[in-house]
Amino acid sequence: MDYSNDLLSEIENHAREMMTPPEISALLGIDERQLCDDIATVGHPARTAYIRGTSTTALELRRTLHDTAIAGSPYSIQECQRLLQVAQSSIG
Repeated sequence: MDYSNDLLSEIENHAREMMTPPEISALLGIDERQLCDDIATVGHPARTAYIRGTSTTALELRRTLHDTAIAGSPYSIQECQRLLQVAQSSIG
C-alpha cells in the first residue's frame, strides 16, 4: 500500500494519542492486517510514523516523570531509576 504524507501524519498523530494499530486502521479506513503488517516491517514508512508518534509521547511522559522525580516524588524517583537501568542494559 502506498501511504501519502497526510496519511503518515495521521498515523503518527494517532500513535501520539496512544492508539493501537487496529484502532488506527479503523479510524482511517485502512485494512487492519495491512497496517499491522506495515507497522511490523522495519524500515516501512508506516512503522516510522507509528514509532515517531509513540516515541514523542514517551518522551513527554518521561520528561514529566523526570520533573516530578526532581521535585521529590518517591514513585517518580523509583521509576526513573528503573528506566535508567533499562536504558543502560540496552547498550551492552
